Amino acid sequence: MSDQSLPPGALEALQRPSNAGDRSTIRKLSDFDQGILAVSASHDKDLGGLTHKFDLLCPRSGCGSVILKAGVGRWVESDSVELDFAKEPLHPDLPALPVPPATTQWWLVTPNMMEFENIGFTRPVQQDAVAVKKLKFLICAECDLGPLGWCEEGGNEFWLACSRVGYR
Repeated sequence: MSDQSLPPGALEALQRPSNAGDRSTIRKLSDFDQGILAVSASHDKDLGGLTHKFDLLCPRSGCGSVILKAGVGRWVESDSVELDFAKEPLHPDLPALPVPPATTQWWLVTPNMMEFENIGFTRPVQQDAVAVKKLKFLICAECDLGPLGWCEEGGNEFWLACSRVGYR
C-alpha cells in the first residue's frame, strides 16, 4: 500500500460548499419593481419570446446555488400547479402559488434536464386519483429546498416558478 498525501488545501476545498460565492446578491422576483419585465429579455430566435437575463438561483439564504444559467428558460404564463401540501408548512423563501385553475408565471426549460446547472428531483408524486401522469418536483440539489417547480415523469418540459427562484 502506498503512502499518498493530499496536496495542500485539497481537504479544505473538498469540505467547502460548491457554491461558496457571494450569496448576498440573491434577489427575489418581488424585489423588482417591474416584476417579470425587470428580469427578462427578448429572445430573437424565439420570435419575441422572453428569457431570463439573470442566472436563476436557489432562493434560500445561505445557499444561492446556480440552478439555471441566464437565457436558458423561456417565460410562459400558464396554469398554476399545486406544489404545496397543506400538511407541510411552506418555507419562508417559497411564496405561495395561485390555486389552480388560476395562472402563474413559469420559466420553461426544454428539451431535457441537462440544461440545468444544479437541480434535484423528488420521487414521482400522484397529485390526485384522476391524474394520469405523475409529477416530479424540482428542488435545489445543494440544499433540497423546494418545490421550486415541476415536470411530468418521463417528460421533456421542466417548469420553474418565477417567484420561487432567486436572480443574480
